[in-house]
Amino acid sequence: MMKYKNYIINYLNKKIKIGLNHNSGRNNYGRICVYNRSSNKGKYLRIDFFRKIESFGYIWKIIKNSNRSAYIANIIYENGLFSYIISTDKLSLGHKIYSGIKSNSLLNIDYEIGWTYLLRNMNLFTTINNIELYPNHGFNLIRSAGSKAILTKREKDKVNLKLKSGWNVILSNKCLSVFGRVSNINHQLNKIGKAGKNRALGKKPKVRGVAMNPCDHPHGGGEGKKSPPSAQKSPWGWLTKGTPSKKKIKDKEKKKLYKTIKK
Repeated sequence: MMKYKNYIINYLNKKIKIGLNHNSGRNNYGRICVYNRSSNKGKYLRIDFFRKIESFGYIWKIIKNSNRSAYIANIIYENGLFSYIISTDKLSLGHKIYSGIKSNSLLNIDYEIGWTYLLRNMNLFTTINNIELYPNHGFNLIRSAGSKAILTKREKDKVNLKLKSGWNVILSNKCLSVFGRVSNINHQLNKIGKAGKNRALGKKPKVRGVAMNPCDHPHGGGEGKKSPPSAQKSPWGWLTKGTPSKKKIKDKEKKKLYKTIKK
């Protein structure tokens, strides 16, 4: 019976995976437009960003995919459905979760990690992740490893969220979210260790502009090894060093302001 169950799950896993067509930074003419890109990132897993099944499920497997920084949980629901979700921190194998908007009526005391809730039913100063920007549009915010948002304010049909970047976002209280923090908190502490790991992530080695030809880079050309000019530039001729531009200063000022998103 167990072998038959594993066979079905492996078959469903293949159906959810998608093979990606990588262009390695090239356009339709075959010319490189984005440098240092390769095509070795594995298969893409279809993630359920809606989670409105209205059913309990159990975590069958927790895996790591090269296309995402967070861990991915493999869920088998009681109604027979099967999907991948972005795993919440402190979830483990066999953990019971609920996907749907009716989860608040099922709990009387406290919130459960990994369960979905409407923002209007969340308490103030709770930690949440996988948040919808608009009702019924799927999760858009707080999906990377270790990220989280805090619900800080509630006004009529709106709620105020504070993000890790310092932005304050105002959303509709009908948006769906997941209680807890995204998994793989120590992702930023990972060390690459070797060049092959970077290649597996789809990154190519960088070539110095001085080592290129004049047609490929403003620093290229010259007899033998030659230092770059005093005004260092990008391959497209933009200045790359110097004092911060006005645009960068204004962007820093904008980060302190509120960002309003209408439903």
